[in-house]
Amino acid sequence: MSMNTARAGADESRTPVIAEPAPEIVAPRSGDRPLHPVSTALAAHAAGDRRCDSCGQPLAEDALNDGPTGLIERWHWDELAEEEIARSRSLGHSVALIMLDLDRFKDVNDNYGHLAGDAVLRGVADVIRDTTRVGDLACRYGGSAGDEFMVLLPEAGLEEALVVAERIRSEITAMSVTAKVTRDMSATIEGQTVSIGVATYCLGDLAELDLEDLMLDADVSLRAAKRHGRDRICVANVDVTREQAKRTQADRRSPSWSRLRRLRSV
Repeated sequence: MSMNTARAGADESRTPVIAEPAPEIVAPRSGDRPLHPVSTALAAHAAGDRRCDSCGQPLAEDALNDGPTGLIERWHWDELAEEEIARSRSLGHSVALIMLDLDRFKDVNDNYGHLAGDAVLRGVADVIRDTTRVGDLACRYGGSAGDEFMVLLPEAGLEEALVVAERIRSEITAMSVTAKVTRDMSATIEGQTVSIGVATYCLGDLAELDLEDLMLDADVSLRAAKRHGRDRICVANVDVTREQAKRTQADRRSPSWSRLRRLRSV
């Protein structure tokens, strides 16, 4: 069996690309500054502790999961996310939403086939599982062919959300996925990038806004990330990767921004 190495979205005829050195970590990794664990009840709920509306029997976990990725099935995610928004509102907790879209993912399917595309989606799902907490709610967004993902972070503000978003971005970029492209040939797909939009609500916001508003704000930020060149994180239509390079020394003394001042300009 032959093997070739290619970058995501590249033409198969191109010569193998030597991986560039890993970029500087632009924000503290989530493991360096642990987020507070969510409640046991929410963790059990996210794990699929659900019952059939008609018979009351426990539902199989697989029925509530997205087949290709194993993440929470989208419509079930909506239910859980709405419940978490309500819980956060009642307890006065902040909540954050990360929305991500794989850059030029159609090129992967076109060049290497849809089975290879599924392998990349599974790799992304593994990255999300490895970089989030028990109780965070992750789903694949956009239907059976979707290459978008959402992660709701209970009890997390902007700083924590940016830490997790950057970890996801950098680890997807470093990801290497090997998949069959024909019956006799496999390819190693590397260099996949992702654009990420982040939205956060605190107690004052939650008094007025709901899950749909949070999703709309994250989607606006995601579109800004795409518009500004992809492979970046945007918050409230601001490209944080560029804005950080422009901040003054006075701004850098602010505790919430000082940890993020090294955000990479791409």
